[in-house]
Amino acid sequence: MGSQANKQPGLEPGRRWLVFAGGQAGIDSVRAVLPDGSPQDVSAFSIAHWHQDAWAFRHGVIPVIVLDAMEGIRPLDRYHAYLVRFLGMDRPLVVVGRMDEVGDEADQFDLIQEEYEDVLLAAGLHAERFVASPDNPREAGLGTLGVRPIPPRPEALRVRVTGSEADRNLWRVRGELLAGTPVPGDTILCSPSNRIAHAGQVTVSEDAPNRVTLLFESTFYADEDEILSHQAHAPQETDVFRARVHCTSGEIREDETVLCETPLGSFEALVETVELTLDLDAHTIGHAPVAGPGTLAEIVLRAPHLVVLDSGADGYGTGTITLRSLDGTLLGTGLTSMEGYADQRHLVTPKATNITPVQNAVSPEDRIARNGHAGGVLWFTGLSGAGKSTLAMALEKRLFEKGYAVFVLDGDNVRQGLTANLGFSPGDRAENIRRVGEVAALFRQAGMIAISSFISPYRSDRDRARHAAEDGFHEIYIKADVETCISRDPKGLYARALKGDIAEFTGISAPYEEPVAPDLVVDTQAYGIEACLERLVNYVDTKFRL
Repeated sequence: MGSQANKQPGLEPGRRWLVFAGGQAGIDSVRAVLPDGSPQDVSAFSIAHWHQDAWAFRHGVIPVIVLDAMEGIRPLDRYHAYLVRFLGMDRPLVVVGRMDEVGDEADQFDLIQEEYEDVLLAAGLHAERFVASPDNPREAGLGTLGVRPIPPRPEALRVRVTGSEADRNLWRVRGELLAGTPVPGDTILCSPSNRIAHAGQVTVSEDAPNRVTLLFESTFYADEDEILSHQAHAPQETDVFRARVHCTSGEIREDETVLCETPLGSFEALVETVELTLDLDAHTIGHAPVAGPGTLAEIVLRAPHLVVLDSGADGYGTGTITLRSLDGTLLGTGLTSMEGYADQRHLVTPKATNITPVQNAVSPEDRIARNGHAGGVLWFTGLSGAGKSTLAMALEKRLFEKGYAVFVLDGDNVRQGLTANLGFSPGDRAENIRRVGEVAALFRQAGMIAISSFISPYRSDRDRARHAAEDGFHEIYIKADVETCISRDPKGLYARALKGDIAEFTGISAPYEEPVAPDLVVDTQAYGIEACLERLVNYVDTKFRL
Protein backbone atom coordinates (compact mmCIF):
# COMPACT_ATOMS: atom_id res chain seq x y z
CA MET A 1 0.00 0.00 0.00
CA GLY A 2 1.27 3.46 -0.85
CA SER A 3 -1.14 5.76 0.96
CA GLN A 4 0.44 8.62 2.89
CA ALA A 5 -2.09 8.03 5.70
CA ASN A 6 0.02 5.05 6.81
CA LYS A 7 3.01 7.27 7.55
CA GLN A 8 1.42 9.61 10.05
CA PRO A 9 1.95 9.33 13.83
CA GLY A 10 -1.04 7.82 15.56
CA LEU A 11 -2.19 6.34 18.83
CA GLU A 12 -0.66 5.27 22.09
CA PRO A 13 -0.06 1.50 22.43
CA GLY A 14 -1.23 -0.44 25.45
CA ARG A 15 -4.71 1.06 25.62
CA ARG A 16 -8.13 -0.36 24.82
CA TRP A 17 -9.18 -0.46 21.20
CA LEU A 18 -12.94 -0.61 20.65
CA VAL A 19 -13.87 -2.00 17.25
CA PHE A 20 -16.90 -1.02 15.19
CA ALA A 21 -17.14 -3.54 12.35
CA GLY A 22 -19.39 -5.83 10.36
CA GLY A 23 -19.12 -8.56 7.78
CA GLN A 24 -15.85 -10.39 7.18
CA ALA A 25 -13.64 -7.38 7.90
CA GLY A 26 -13.63 -7.21 11.69
CA ILE A 27 -11.42 -7.58 14.74
CA ASP A 28 -8.97 -9.75 12.81
CA SER A 29 -8.39 -6.82 10.46
CA VAL A 30 -7.42 -4.67 13.43
CA ARG A 31 -5.12 -7.27 14.96
CA ALA A 32 -3.48 -7.73 11.58
CA VAL A 33 -2.07 -4.20 11.65
CA LEU A 34 -0.85 -4.30 15.26
CA PRO A 35 2.81 -5.15 16.00
CA ASP A 36 3.42 -8.71 17.17
CA GLY A 37 3.38 -9.03 20.95
CA SER A 38 1.99 -5.54 21.58
CA PRO A 39 -0.18 -5.40 24.73
CA GLN A 40 -3.39 -4.35 23.02
CA ASP A 41 -6.90 -4.94 24.39
CA VAL A 42 -9.05 -5.27 21.27
CA SER A 43 -12.79 -5.83 21.66
CA ALA A 44 -15.96 -5.32 19.66
CA PHE A 45 -18.45 -2.64 20.73
CA SER A 46 -21.49 -3.66 22.74
CA ILE A 47 -24.11 -1.55 24.49
CA ALA A 48 -22.56 -2.57 27.83
CA HIS A 49 -19.72 -0.12 27.06
CA TRP A 50 -22.23 2.75 27.17
CA HIS A 51 -22.94 2.11 30.85
CA GLN A 52 -19.30 2.15 31.95
CA ASP A 53 -17.43 5.10 33.46
CA ALA A 54 -17.99 7.95 31.00
CA TRP A 55 -14.65 9.67 31.57
CA ALA A 56 -12.59 6.48 31.19
CA PHE A 57 -14.64 5.49 28.16
CA ARG A 58 -14.28 8.87 26.46
CA HIS A 59 -10.55 9.27 27.07
CA GLY A 60 -9.22 5.75 27.66
CA VAL A 61 -10.62 3.95 24.64
CA ILE A 62 -9.55 4.28 21.02
CA PRO A 63 -12.42 3.83 18.53
CA VAL A 64 -11.57 1.75 15.47
CA ILE A 65 -13.96 1.69 12.51
CA VAL A 66 -13.38 -1.19 10.11
CA LEU A 67 -14.34 -0.79 6.45
CA ASP A 68 -14.41 -3.49 3.78
CA ALA A 69 -12.37 -2.86 0.62
CA MET A 70 -14.47 -5.40 -1.27
CA GLU A 71 -17.82 -3.73 -0.47
CA GLY A 72 -16.95 -0.03 -0.33
CA ILE A 73 -18.84 2.34 1.99
CA ARG A 74 -21.96 0.63 3.34
CA PRO A 75 -24.92 1.99 5.36
CA LEU A 76 -23.41 0.11 8.31
CA ASP A 77 -20.23 2.19 8.01
CA ARG A 78 -22.26 5.41 8.14
CA TYR A 79 -24.07 4.07 11.21
CA HIS A 80 -20.74 3.37 12.91
CA ALA A 81 -19.55 6.95 12.29
CA TYR A 82 -22.63 8.38 13.99
CA LEU A 83 -22.37 5.82 16.78
CA VAL A 84 -18.79 6.86 17.59
CA ARG A 85 -19.89 10.50 17.64
CA PHE A 86 -22.90 9.69 19.84
CA LEU A 87 -20.67 7.94 22.37
CA GLY A 88 -18.64 11.12 22.81
CA MET A 89 -15.52 9.71 21.15
CA ASP A 90 -13.48 11.35 18.44
CA ARG A 91 -10.54 10.81 16.08
CA PRO A 92 -11.30 7.19 15.19
CA LEU A 93 -8.68 4.99 13.57
CA VAL A 94 -10.15 3.74 10.30
CA VAL A 95 -8.95 0.32 9.13
CA VAL A 96 -9.71 -0.67 5.54
CA GLY A 97 -9.93 -4.48 5.70
CA ARG A 98 -9.47 -7.12 2.97
CA MET A 99 -7.16 -4.92 0.96
CA ASP A 100 -5.29 -8.05 -0.12
CA GLU A 101 -8.43 -9.23 -1.93
CA VAL A 102 -8.40 -6.15 -4.18
CA GLY A 103 -4.71 -6.55 -4.94
CA ASP A 104 -3.63 -3.85 -2.46
CA GLU A 105 -4.64 -1.24 -5.01
CA ALA A 106 -3.67 2.24 -3.82
CA ASP A 107 -6.40 3.81 -5.95
CA GLN A 108 -9.08 1.72 -4.23
CA PHE A 109 -7.72 2.66 -0.78
CA ASP A 110 -7.61 6.36 -1.65
CA LEU A 111 -11.14 6.26 -3.08
CA ILE A 112 -12.52 4.65 0.09
CA GLN A 113 -10.62 7.11 2.28
CA GLU A 114 -11.93 10.12 0.38
CA GLU A 115 -15.53 8.92 0.49
CA TYR A 116 -15.43 7.97 4.17
CA GLU A 117 -13.82 11.25 5.18
CA ASP A 118 -17.02 12.91 3.89
CA VAL A 119 -19.10 10.49 5.98
CA LEU A 120 -17.08 11.29 9.10
CA LEU A 121 -17.36 15.02 8.45
CA ALA A 122 -21.15 14.76 8.17
CA ALA A 123 -21.14 13.01 11.55
CA GLY A 124 -18.92 15.70 13.08
CA LEU A 125 -15.72 13.61 13.17
CA HIS A 126 -12.21 13.59 11.77
CA ALA A 127 -10.17 10.40 11.45
CA GLU A 128 -6.95 9.92 13.38
CA ARG A 129 -5.67 8.10 10.30
CA PHE A 130 -6.55 5.47 7.71
CA VAL A 131 -4.70 2.14 7.68
CA ALA A 132 -4.85 -0.76 5.22
CA SER A 133 -5.25 -4.34 6.45
CA PRO A 134 -3.68 -6.82 6.03
CA ASP A 135 -0.51 -4.79 5.95
CA ASN A 136 2.98 -4.72 7.40
CA PRO A 137 2.66 -3.04 10.81
CA ARG A 138 6.19 -1.70 10.58
CA GLU A 139 5.37 0.07 7.34
CA ALA A 140 2.10 1.26 8.83
CA GLY A 141 4.02 2.87 11.68
CA LEU A 142 1.87 1.28 14.39
CA GLY A 143 4.88 -0.07 16.26
CA THR A 144 6.08 3.40 17.26
CA LEU A 145 2.81 5.20 17.78
CA GLY A 146 2.76 8.67 19.26
CA VAL A 147 0.90 9.49 22.46
CA ARG A 148 -2.63 10.78 22.71
CA PRO A 149 -2.46 11.97 26.34
CA ILE A 150 -5.24 11.02 28.74
CA PRO A 151 -6.14 14.13 30.75
CA PRO A 152 -6.38 13.73 34.53
CA ARG A 153 -9.91 13.32 35.80
CA PRO A 154 -11.15 16.76 36.94
CA GLU A 155 -12.30 17.28 40.50
CA ALA A 156 -15.26 19.40 41.51
CA LEU A 157 -17.20 19.89 44.72
CA ARG A 158 -20.90 19.00 44.63
CA VAL A 159 -23.07 19.04 47.78
CA ARG A 160 -26.85 18.77 47.62
CA VAL A 161 -28.34 20.84 50.46
CA THR A 162 -30.62 18.99 52.87
CA GLY A 163 -31.06 21.73 55.49
CA SER A 164 -29.94 25.21 56.54
CA GLU A 165 -30.35 27.24 59.75
CA ALA A 166 -28.84 30.10 61.76
CA ASP A 167 -27.12 29.38 65.08
CA ARG A 168 -25.87 32.32 67.24
CA ASN A 169 -24.77 34.49 64.30
CA LEU A 170 -23.38 31.44 62.52
CA TRP A 171 -25.00 29.85 59.48
CA ARG A 172 -25.02 26.07 59.26
CA VAL A 173 -25.72 24.21 56.00
CA ARG A 174 -26.10 20.43 55.90
CA GLY A 175 -25.91 18.38 52.76
CA GLU A 176 -25.19 15.19 50.86
CA LEU A 177 -21.68 15.03 49.41
CA LEU A 178 -21.94 14.02 45.73
CA ALA A 179 -18.40 14.77 44.56
CA GLY A 180 -15.19 16.40 45.77
CA THR A 181 -14.19 17.47 49.26
CA PRO A 182 -14.92 20.82 50.96
CA VAL A 183 -12.26 22.32 53.24
CA PRO A 184 -12.33 25.34 55.58
CA GLY A 185 -11.73 28.59 53.74
CA ASP A 186 -13.29 27.42 50.49
CA THR A 187 -15.31 29.97 48.53
CA ILE A 188 -18.69 28.29 48.21
CA LEU A 189 -21.25 29.07 45.51
CA CYS A 190 -24.88 28.07 45.92
CA SER A 191 -26.85 27.21 42.75
CA PRO A 192 -29.24 28.31 41.41
CA SER A 193 -29.55 31.21 43.90
CA ASN A 194 -25.92 32.27 43.22
CA ARG A 195 -25.20 33.19 46.85
CA ILE A 196 -21.49 33.16 47.73
CA ALA A 197 -19.71 32.82 51.09
CA HIS A 198 -16.54 31.39 52.67
CA ALA A 199 -16.78 28.15 54.62
CA GLY A 200 -15.39 28.53 58.13
CA GLN A 201 -15.68 24.94 59.34
CA VAL A 202 -16.41 21.59 57.67
CA THR A 203 -17.65 18.51 59.51
CA VAL A 204 -18.07 15.05 57.98
CA SER A 205 -20.46 12.64 59.66
CA GLU A 206 -18.74 9.61 61.20
CA ASP A 207 -21.77 7.42 60.55
CA ALA A 208 -22.31 8.56 56.96
CA PRO A 209 -19.18 9.89 55.16
CA ASN A 210 -21.36 11.40 52.43
CA ARG A 211 -23.09 13.67 54.99
CA VAL A 212 -21.34 17.00 55.57
CA THR A 213 -22.02 20.18 57.51
CA LEU A 214 -20.54 23.55 56.53
CA LEU A 215 -20.44 26.46 58.97
CA PHE A 216 -20.40 30.06 57.69
CA GLU A 217 -19.65 33.19 59.74
CA SER A 218 -21.40 35.51 57.26
CA THR A 219 -25.07 35.31 56.29
CA PHE A 220 -25.49 32.34 53.98
CA TYR A 221 -28.82 30.62 53.58
CA ALA A 222 -29.22 27.75 51.13
CA ASP A 223 -32.57 26.30 50.15
CA GLU A 224 -33.13 22.57 50.29
CA ASP A 225 -31.94 20.74 47.13
CA GLU A 226 -29.73 23.61 46.03
CA ILE A 227 -26.18 22.62 45.00
CA LEU A 228 -23.02 23.86 46.72
CA SER A 229 -19.83 24.01 44.67
CA HIS A 230 -16.53 25.83 44.39
CA GLN A 231 -16.99 29.07 42.53
CA ALA A 232 -14.27 28.21 40.00
CA HIS A 233 -15.85 24.88 39.01
CA ALA A 234 -19.56 25.54 39.24
CA PRO A 235 -22.31 23.50 37.58
CA GLN A 236 -24.19 25.03 34.70
CA GLU A 237 -27.54 26.78 34.83
CA THR A 238 -29.75 26.38 31.80
CA ASP A 239 -33.30 25.81 30.64
CA VAL A 240 -32.29 23.84 27.54
CA PHE A 241 -29.82 20.99 27.12
CA ARG A 242 -29.16 17.73 25.30
CA ALA A 243 -29.39 14.17 26.57
CA ARG A 244 -27.88 11.10 24.93
CA VAL A 245 -29.78 8.13 26.24
CA HIS A 246 -30.19 4.40 25.80
CA CYS A 247 -33.93 3.88 25.46
CA THR A 248 -34.80 0.76 27.42
CA SER A 249 -38.60 0.75 27.65
CA GLY A 250 -41.45 2.98 26.59
CA GLU A 251 -41.14 5.67 23.95
CA ILE A 252 -39.60 9.14 24.07
CA ARG A 253 -41.72 11.46 21.92
CA GLU A 254 -41.36 15.06 20.84
CA ASP A 255 -43.67 17.56 22.56
CA GLU A 256 -44.21 15.27 25.55
CA THR A 257 -43.15 16.14 29.10
CA VAL A 258 -40.84 13.76 30.92
CA LEU A 259 -39.33 13.56 34.40
CA CYS A 260 -35.57 14.12 34.41
CA GLU A 261 -33.59 12.64 37.30
CA THR A 262 -29.95 13.73 37.71
CA PRO A 263 -27.55 13.56 40.68
CA LEU A 264 -28.04 17.33 41.06
CA GLY A 265 -31.83 17.24 41.14
CA SER A 266 -35.08 16.17 39.49
CA PHE A 267 -37.38 18.28 37.32
CA GLU A 268 -39.86 18.06 34.48
CA ALA A 269 -38.87 19.03 30.94
CA LEU A 270 -40.40 19.05 27.48
CA VAL A 271 -38.88 16.81 24.81
CA GLU A 272 -38.37 19.55 22.25
CA THR A 273 -36.74 17.46 19.51
CA VAL A 274 -35.52 13.93 18.92
CA GLU A 275 -32.53 14.86 16.79
CA LEU A 276 -31.06 11.42 16.14
CA THR A 277 -31.82 7.77 16.77
CA LEU A 278 -29.52 4.79 16.29
CA ASP A 279 -31.19 1.39 16.16
CA LEU A 280 -28.90 -1.06 17.95
CA ASP A 281 -30.41 -4.11 16.22
CA ALA A 282 -31.04 -2.87 12.68
CA HIS A 283 -27.90 -0.68 12.69
CA THR A 284 -29.79 2.20 11.11
CA ILE A 285 -29.81 5.98 11.56
CA GLY A 286 -33.17 7.66 12.14
CA HIS A 287 -34.56 11.18 12.50
CA ALA A 288 -38.13 10.36 13.52
CA PRO A 289 -39.92 12.35 16.27
CA VAL A 290 -40.00 9.26 18.50
CA ALA A 291 -37.33 6.99 20.01
CA GLY A 292 -38.38 3.50 21.04
CA PRO A 293 -36.83 0.68 23.05
CA GLY A 294 -33.54 -0.67 21.72
CA THR A 295 -32.33 2.66 20.34
CA LEU A 296 -29.80 5.27 21.29
CA ALA A 297 -31.31 8.73 21.06
CA GLU A 298 -29.99 12.27 21.14
CA ILE A 299 -32.72 14.60 22.31
CA VAL A 300 -33.10 18.26 23.23
CA LEU A 301 -34.97 18.96 26.47
CA ARG A 302 -36.39 22.30 27.65
CA ALA A 303 -37.27 22.97 31.29
CA PRO A 304 -39.79 25.64 32.33
CA HIS A 305 -37.11 27.34 34.47
CA LEU A 306 -33.34 27.33 34.93
CA VAL A 307 -32.03 24.03 36.29
CA VAL A 308 -28.60 23.07 37.64
CA LEU A 309 -26.69 20.57 35.52
CA ASP A 310 -23.30 19.00 34.97
CA SER A 311 -22.41 17.74 31.52
CA GLY A 312 -21.48 14.10 31.11
CA ALA A 313 -18.31 15.19 29.33
CA ASP A 314 -17.07 17.07 32.42
CA GLY A 315 -15.95 13.87 34.13
CA TYR A 316 -17.33 14.77 37.56
CA GLY A 317 -19.59 11.73 37.62
CA THR A 318 -22.66 13.90 38.10
CA GLY A 319 -23.62 14.31 34.45
CA THR A 320 -25.86 11.25 34.27
CA ILE A 321 -29.59 11.38 33.60
CA THR A 322 -32.58 9.05 33.88
CA LEU A 323 -35.75 9.82 31.95
CA ARG A 324 -39.16 8.66 33.12
CA SER A 325 -42.70 9.25 31.98
CA LEU A 326 -44.83 11.29 34.36
CA ASP A 327 -46.35 8.05 35.66
CA GLY A 328 -42.88 6.81 36.63
CA THR A 329 -42.19 4.41 33.73
CA LEU A 330 -38.48 4.17 32.95
CA LEU A 331 -37.76 5.50 29.45
CA GLY A 332 -33.98 5.56 29.27
CA THR A 333 -30.67 6.39 30.91
CA GLY A 334 -27.63 8.26 29.67
CA LEU A 335 -25.63 11.46 29.89
CA THR A 336 -26.44 15.15 29.68
CA SER A 337 -24.67 17.43 27.22
CA MET A 338 -24.47 21.19 26.77
CA GLU A 339 -23.06 20.88 23.26
CA GLY A 340 -24.33 23.83 21.25
CA TYR A 341 -25.92 25.54 24.25
CA ALA A 342 -24.68 28.18 26.69
CA ASP A 343 -24.35 28.24 30.45
CA GLN A 344 -26.90 30.92 31.35
CA ARG A 345 -25.62 31.65 34.86
CA HIS A 346 -23.77 34.86 34.00
CA LEU A 347 -26.69 36.08 31.89
CA VAL A 348 -29.04 36.17 34.88
CA THR A 349 -26.63 37.15 37.67
CA PRO A 350 -26.09 40.92 38.15
CA LYS A 351 -22.62 41.84 39.40
CA ALA A 352 -23.21 45.48 40.34
CA THR A 353 -25.04 46.07 43.63
CA ASN A 354 -24.38 49.75 44.47
CA ILE A 355 -26.69 51.21 41.80
CA THR A 356 -29.80 53.41 41.95
CA PRO A 357 -32.03 53.79 38.85
CA VAL A 358 -32.62 57.37 37.66
CA GLN A 359 -35.97 58.47 36.23
CA ASN A 360 -35.91 60.17 32.81
CA ALA A 361 -37.33 63.72 32.65
CA VAL A 362 -39.04 63.07 29.29
CA SER A 363 -42.04 60.76 29.44
CA PRO A 364 -42.72 57.99 26.91
CA GLU A 365 -45.93 59.79 25.92
CA ASP A 366 -43.98 62.97 25.08
CA ARG A 367 -41.60 60.99 22.89
CA ILE A 368 -44.48 59.34 21.04
CA ALA A 369 -46.12 62.73 20.47
CA ARG A 370 -42.85 64.23 19.14
CA ASN A 371 -42.01 61.30 16.82
CA GLY A 372 -45.52 60.51 15.66
CA HIS A 373 -45.05 56.83 16.43
CA ALA A 374 -44.31 54.51 19.32
CA GLY A 375 -40.84 53.17 20.00
CA GLY A 376 -40.12 49.49 19.78
CA VAL A 377 -37.84 46.65 18.75
CA LEU A 378 -38.26 44.68 15.53
CA TRP A 379 -36.20 41.59 16.26
CA PHE A 380 -35.27 39.82 13.02
CA THR A 381 -34.23 36.22 13.65
CA GLY A 382 -33.41 33.49 11.15
CA LEU A 383 -30.61 31.48 9.61
CA SER A 384 -27.60 33.04 7.95
CA GLY A 385 -28.60 33.71 4.35
CA ALA A 386 -32.32 33.97 5.10
CA GLY A 387 -32.32 37.66 4.15
CA LYS A 388 -32.30 39.40 7.53
CA SER A 389 -29.71 42.07 6.75
CA THR A 390 -31.07 42.74 3.25
CA LEU A 391 -34.59 43.28 4.57
CA ALA A 392 -33.43 45.21 7.65
CA MET A 393 -31.50 47.77 5.58
CA ALA A 394 -34.28 48.10 3.02
CA LEU A 395 -36.88 48.51 5.78
CA GLU A 396 -34.78 51.14 7.55
CA LYS A 397 -34.58 53.21 4.34
CA ARG A 398 -38.30 52.88 3.60
CA LEU A 399 -39.33 53.77 7.18
CA PHE A 400 -36.93 56.72 7.33
CA GLU A 401 -38.45 58.07 4.13
CA LYS A 402 -41.89 57.78 5.77
CA GLY A 403 -40.76 59.85 8.76
CA TYR A 404 -39.96 57.15 11.30
CA ALA A 405 -37.03 57.49 13.72
CA VAL A 406 -35.36 54.16 12.96
CA PHE A 407 -31.96 52.49 13.18
CA VAL A 408 -30.60 49.02 12.30
CA LEU A 409 -28.49 47.00 14.72
CA ASP A 410 -26.84 44.41 12.48
CA GLY A 411 -24.87 41.39 13.70
CA ASP A 412 -21.70 41.98 11.69
CA ASN A 413 -21.69 45.70 12.53
CA VAL A 414 -22.02 45.44 16.31
CA ARG A 415 -19.27 42.79 16.40
CA GLN A 416 -16.85 45.52 15.30
CA GLY A 417 -17.44 47.46 18.51
CA LEU A 418 -20.05 46.62 21.14
CA THR A 419 -19.34 42.88 21.05
CA ALA A 420 -15.90 42.84 19.42
CA ASN A 421 -14.49 40.80 22.32
CA LEU A 422 -16.93 37.93 21.76
CA GLY A 423 -16.57 34.85 19.59
CA PHE A 424 -19.12 32.31 18.42
CA SER A 425 -19.16 29.79 21.25
CA PRO A 426 -22.61 29.17 22.77
CA GLY A 427 -21.69 31.35 25.76
CA ASP A 428 -20.39 34.20 23.59
CA ARG A 429 -23.44 34.02 21.34
CA ALA A 430 -25.71 34.33 24.38
CA GLU A 431 -23.75 37.31 25.74
CA ASN A 432 -23.78 38.94 22.29
CA ILE A 433 -27.58 38.81 22.18
CA ARG A 434 -27.90 39.94 25.81
CA ARG A 435 -25.91 43.11 25.08
CA VAL A 436 -27.75 43.85 21.86
CA GLY A 437 -31.11 43.20 23.51
CA GLU A 438 -30.35 45.76 26.20
CA VAL A 439 -29.17 48.34 23.63
CA ALA A 440 -32.27 47.77 21.49
CA ALA A 441 -34.41 48.28 24.60
CA LEU A 442 -32.72 51.65 25.15
CA PHE A 443 -33.59 52.68 21.58
CA ARG A 444 -37.17 51.73 22.32
CA GLN A 445 -37.16 53.86 25.52
CA ALA A 446 -35.81 56.75 23.45
CA GLY A 447 -38.90 56.49 21.24
CA MET A 448 -37.08 55.04 18.24
CA ILE A 449 -37.65 51.83 16.31
CA ALA A 450 -34.64 49.52 16.54
CA ILE A 451 -34.40 46.86 13.84
CA SER A 452 -32.20 44.15 15.30
CA SER A 453 -30.89 41.74 12.65
CA PHE A 454 -29.29 38.72 14.33
CA ILE A 455 -29.39 34.98 13.85
CA SER A 456 -30.05 34.76 17.62
CA PRO A 457 -30.40 30.97 17.49
CA TYR A 458 -31.43 30.36 21.12
CA ARG A 459 -35.02 30.87 22.19
CA SER A 460 -34.01 31.72 25.76
CA ASP A 461 -31.79 34.56 24.51
CA ARG A 462 -34.62 36.02 22.44
CA ASP A 463 -36.90 35.74 25.47
CA ARG A 464 -34.40 37.81 27.47
CA ALA A 465 -34.38 40.44 24.73
CA ARG A 466 -38.19 40.45 24.84
CA HIS A 467 -38.09 40.93 28.61
CA ALA A 468 -35.71 43.92 28.23
CA ALA A 469 -37.94 45.67 25.66
CA GLU A 470 -41.17 44.68 27.44
CA ASP A 471 -44.32 45.17 25.31
CA GLY A 472 -42.31 46.99 22.63
CA PHE A 473 -40.67 43.76 21.44
CA HIS A 474 -41.77 42.27 18.12
CA GLU A 475 -40.22 38.94 17.10
CA ILE A 476 -39.99 38.75 13.30
CA TYR A 477 -39.06 35.34 11.90
CA ILE A 478 -37.23 35.74 8.59
CA LYS A 479 -37.96 32.24 7.39
CA ALA A 480 -35.91 30.12 4.97
CA ASP A 481 -34.82 26.51 5.44
CA VAL A 482 -31.18 25.53 5.63
CA GLU A 483 -31.16 24.03 2.11
CA THR A 484 -32.30 27.37 0.65
CA CYS A 485 -29.73 29.27 2.69
CA ILE A 486 -26.98 26.91 1.54
CA SER A 487 -27.96 27.50 -2.07
CA ARG A 488 -27.75 31.27 -1.53
CA ASP A 489 -24.65 31.36 0.70
CA PRO A 490 -23.85 35.04 -0.06
CA LYS A 491 -20.77 35.08 2.18
CA GLY A 492 -19.51 31.57 1.40
CA LEU A 493 -19.90 30.59 5.04
CA TYR A 494 -21.97 27.45 4.48
CA ALA A 495 -19.39 26.07 2.06
CA ARG A 496 -16.70 26.54 4.70
CA ALA A 497 -18.86 25.11 7.47
CA LEU A 498 -19.70 22.02 5.44
CA LYS A 499 -15.97 21.43 4.96
CA GLY A 500 -15.43 21.67 8.70
CA ASP A 501 -13.52 24.97 8.46
CA ILE A 502 -16.00 26.84 10.70
CA ALA A 503 -16.92 25.27 14.02
CA GLU A 504 -20.31 25.73 15.70
CA PHE A 505 -21.99 27.19 12.61
CA THR A 506 -25.73 27.66 13.08
CA GLY A 507 -27.80 25.26 11.03
CA ILE A 508 -24.84 22.98 10.29
CA SER A 509 -22.95 22.17 13.49
CA ALA A 510 -24.89 24.33 15.98
CA PRO A 511 -28.64 24.46 16.62
CA TYR A 512 -31.20 27.03 15.53
CA GLU A 513 -34.38 27.08 17.60
CA GLU A 514 -37.27 28.35 15.48
CA PRO A 515 -39.66 30.83 17.13
CA VAL A 516 -42.70 29.15 18.63
CA ALA A 517 -45.13 32.08 18.28
CA PRO A 518 -43.45 34.95 16.38
CA ASP A 519 -45.31 38.24 15.97
CA LEU A 520 -44.72 38.07 12.21
CA VAL A 521 -43.37 35.46 9.78
CA VAL A 522 -41.68 36.71 6.61
CA ASP A 523 -41.07 33.77 4.27
CA THR A 524 -38.19 34.72 1.98
CA GLN A 525 -38.17 31.21 0.57
CA ALA A 526 -41.67 31.64 -0.86
CA TYR A 527 -41.71 35.39 -1.68
CA GLY A 528 -39.36 37.92 -3.24
CA ILE A 529 -37.66 40.80 -1.45
CA GLU A 530 -40.18 43.47 -2.51
CA ALA A 531 -43.17 41.43 -1.36
CA CYS A 532 -41.47 40.71 1.97
CA LEU A 533 -40.56 44.38 2.39
CA GLU A 534 -44.16 45.49 1.79
CA ARG A 535 -45.33 43.01 4.42
CA LEU A 536 -42.89 44.50 6.94
CA VAL A 537 -43.82 48.13 6.15
CA ASN A 538 -47.52 47.36 6.54
CA TYR A 539 -46.83 45.68 9.86
CA VAL A 540 -44.93 48.72 11.19
CA ASP A 541 -47.61 51.15 10.00
CA THR A 542 -50.25 49.07 11.75
CA LYS A 543 -48.40 48.53 15.04
CA PHE A 544 -46.41 51.77 15.51
CA ARG A 545 -47.99 54.73 13.67
CA LEU A 546 -50.33 56.97 15.69
